Amino acid sequence: MSVVPDLDTWRAEGLRLRRQPLAWIALGALLLALLTGALSAGWEAREWRQAAAADEVRRTALVTAAVAQFSALPPGPAAAQETYQLGRGDLGATRLPVEGGLALGVDRLRVLPAQLKATLDSRHVDARPPGPLRNPLLVDSGLPGVPALVALLLPLVALALCAGLLQEEREQGRLGLLRVQARRGMTPVLLAALGWRFFALWGLALLGTLPALLLDPGASVDAAGHWALALAVFCAVWVAFGGMLSALPLSGPATMLAALGLWLMLTFVVPAGLVWGAQREAPMPSRLAAIVQIREAQQDSETHEDALARAWYAAHPTIPASLPATWPASFVPRVLDQDRALRPLMRRFDDARLRQAAWVGRWSWLSPGLALTLTGERLAGTGAASHVRYLREVEAFEDRWREALVPPVMDRRGISAEALTGLPHFTVIGAARR
Repeated sequence: MSVVPDLDTWRAEGLRLRRQPLAWIALGALLLALLTGALSAGWEAREWRQAAAADEVRRTALVTAAVAQFSALPPGPAAAQETYQLGRGDLGATRLPVEGGLALGVDRLRVLPAQLKATLDSRHVDARPPGPLRNPLLVDSGLPGVPALVALLLPLVALALCAGLLQEEREQGRLGLLRVQARRGMTPVLLAALGWRFFALWGLALLGTLPALLLDPGASVDAAGHWALALAVFCAVWVAFGGMLSALPLSGPATMLAALGLWLMLTFVVPAGLVWGAQREAPMPSRLAAIVQIREAQQDSETHEDALARAWYAAHPTIPASLPATWPASFVPRVLDQDRALRPLMRRFDDARLRQAAWVGRWSWLSPGLALTLTGERLAGTGAASHVRYLREVEAFEDRWREALVPPVMDRRGISAEALTGLPHFTVIGAARR
């Protein structure tokens, strides 16, 4: 006997769903919540891209102003000091490259260091953000990301629509009549009912989340297609869970309680367990030991300041030595020495973070909500792998930045106006890969 629902069964179950007002109330509330989150994420993604475009305009203005300043400034100690200030200013600002699905992971930009700056100072020794002190949990908090909203709310609606289908018929006294009328048994009827609910949930999820991508001027069709596929899989999984619970020999209240327990387990308990497992698989280096190492690097460079300056001049014989070195020529070799000692330490933290993210990603299928959230971050370009790649690119850019600006500081003459137009440029507009 075929279990595939026939056309009459599809029509009957579709009419039955259409006549359930509570189902449409639940779907309507879900749509409203998703639209709210999607509109917020879409505008946030649009603002990020507009700010990235404004960075380019601002950099051009800064270069123009610097050319005018150094054209009027004769070579000498004053020009060297201004070169140092230029090297630690906003001209070396960078921004995390993002992908075509930015709106699906834009909430990560609130917590990630996504706007770093190449500088002649050490980012590892003093990484305090400019401006007044603030609590990021109070100032930068907003709505959860679009995938997180879907992962939290859609399973509840799916289970409410699907988990008690047979129990409801049994408790209303209609199950026997339904068995008599079902020519091919109850399986095709249940499959048709679940099928209609799957299409309703998937269509509603698409309708509620696609505005986030539509508002993002940098969104791509490829990201939208991958997101639609991820939503389809997510909806299918939770509809299937609801169908399996509906088939259990339980009462309606017991089924709803089991559904709630399943939602709590897969949405909260399993992700927490995966994070715990990842931390055991790839433990982070000791933060206390890192603080001690940072302080030791600072103290060591300060103690050997003169020796570091002499070593720098010895390694660059084309630069006339100015000894004893005075600020800022005495300070820059200290920064270079500190970063030589601290960069490997910071990379160990990044490597542990990458291994943890890879481990969680490998087992994320155990939690559909976690898998959907990670998919959104991957499509947005804000996942752990993308961010660590950005940190590596900032390091490489900072090396080029220092190669261009440290010699003019150390020779006590400053950079020329002509050399300013050839400063390294960290390009982030238009593509996440350069």
